[in-house]
Amino acid sequence: MTATGMVGRVRDGAVVLVEYATETAFAALHPEWRRSGATAEEESRELPGDDLVPAPNWSATRAETIPVQPDRLWPWLVQLGYGRGGWYGDFPWWKDPAGHRGRRSAADRVLPQHQQLAPGQVLLDGPNCSAEVGSWWVREVVPGRHLVLFSSRTVAGREVRFLPRRPRSYFDCSWAFVVVPAASGARLLVRTRVRYHPAWMVRLAVVLRAGDTVMQRAMLLGIRRRAEAAGGAAIR
Repeated sequence: MTATGMVGRVRDGAVVLVEYATETAFAALHPEWRRSGATAEEESRELPGDDLVPAPNWSATRAETIPVQPDRLWPWLVQLGYGRGGWYGDFPWWKDPAGHRGRRSAADRVLPQHQQLAPGQVLLDGPNCSAEVGSWWVREVVPGRHLVLFSSRTVAGREVRFLPRRPRSYFDCSWAFVVVPAASGARLLVRTRVRYHPAWMVRLAVVLRAGDTVMQRAMLLGIRRRAEAAGGAAIR
């Protein structure tokens, strides 16, 4: 990696930490952003992707009811990823150092060119990311039903599968998006399961977990806003 690339990675890592800290502080003053939205039954329900991290030392299920038919919600999920539809987290209080949304930017319409996704494809977290750093591996795709992503990475964001040897500290993470038909439209369940290696690392992730709750709440609301605005419109 070049010196410029290394500086970019360090800068991006610092920005992410600032984001998490900002979101955690915001949640402390706005309890509604700390809610998962999931029922007790949804939290205990077995979901696709659970087997990828069979013994997590941290997991969370978030949920939101979205008043559109499941087939109208799915296009927003299948185009997830930086450089595609984005991650949909609308944070009105946050802008990146350049004064724009950067990795936060997301499409406000369905993108026909990003409606195909298959196991083995890679989705990126943000700018300066690649398959080796800051990426998600698509593990399962059942159109209209669920999408499962997986990442095994170091705290610096490097994918373990590309390293010459397994590092001392890293974590495995599954991220599942499940669409469930509901009387009022669709119920979107999003489950994160994390296994930290070694296990004591979970103590260092308290702020990250709090920030993650806010980020995923913003993502769910961003998806809902877009899907509602599009309504029953066909893919353009």
